Amino acid sequence: MSSMNGHRRPSLLSPINSLEGAERVVAAGADEVYCEVTIPGLKNLVLYRNALCNIQTYDELDKVVSVCHKEGAKLILVANFPFVSKRFEKQFAIHLSKCIDAGVDGLIVGNLGVLSMIKQLGVNLPLYASTFLCTMNYEAANYLSELGFSRIILERHLSIEEISQIVKSSLAEIEVFIHGGGCSNINGSCYLLHRTLPELLEALTRVEGFNPPCRLHFNVYDGQTGEFLKTTQILDAYVFCSLCRLPELMKIGVSGFKIVDRCLSARYQETMTRIYRQIIDLLEKGEIEAYEDALEAAKDIDMGLSPFFPQTIRKMCCEYQRCYYGPFYHVHRKVREVPG
Repeated sequence: MSSMNGHRRPSLLSPINSLEGAERVVAAGADEVYCEVTIPGLKNLVLYRNALCNIQTYDELDKVVSVCHKEGAKLILVANFPFVSKRFEKQFAIHLSKCIDAGVDGLIVGNLGVLSMIKQLGVNLPLYASTFLCTMNYEAANYLSELGFSRIILERHLSIEEISQIVKSSLAEIEVFIHGGGCSNINGSCYLLHRTLPELLEALTRVEGFNPPCRLHFNVYDGQTGEFLKTTQILDAYVFCSLCRLPELMKIGVSGFKIVDRCLSARYQETMTRIYRQIIDLLEKGEIEAYEDALEAAKDIDMGLSPFFPQTIRKMCCEYQRCYYGPFYHVHRKVREVPG
């Protein structure tokens, strides 16, 4: 189906970690659903995710695939394994075979060693290059295309102009993140999360829920005088929302719009899918006035991040300028200061 300026309509990708999540995001309008499946005995292998973020069994995966296919949606399997060892190969081959037998429609791959194993197994499915491959220019995108990837998921830290150039010059489809927690650093190259400094670990225990270390408050001192300046989130360049960027992203011909987070509730996953489905459809029809009205209304909807208190896009994203794909030299992001 054609979209703005004759481009193909972008696919809306939604995350899940359960059968309930699949039912809800498909009903809300997801074109593609993506998930990871726990490998028996290897519950914490996937980068930055724990077992609760995954589909738990192959039987549950069978049901998820059935739900998706019944409504015309695709199911994409995440294979963002951070490393490949000899001991892992046999188990991975069995795992992949079970998932393919269930009927998954594509694979998200974040490691070239895993890609090599997939090719050796003779897998004939579309391959999506994960953001962990850190694609930030069209030459990298075309290199990955030559390796067999049909879609490239770009790194978050790009401007609209840079994405447009990659779309124009790439041999593969281009996918971008549109909503959900964005790494403050280059996603596949940041290992701050794995640092074991005692002060860092102690600080993380005081934070409710999961937060990467770059979102913590740090005491900032003058490097020359040693004078204490302030306590602030000095490493935080966290981005979250692209509702206002959708017209530009559709205009330049991006093929996939991806919502994150697989670790959050089915309520959040459904809510954000429904919001972005409505906005994309209005833009596709050229109903600009209706889009602007829907955009403002969407900013005040509770995203479903917490069961205890509402968190809206306006409060969490707009007020703190946590917008995807802005020109970085124009960004003056506000942070939450801690009183001295």
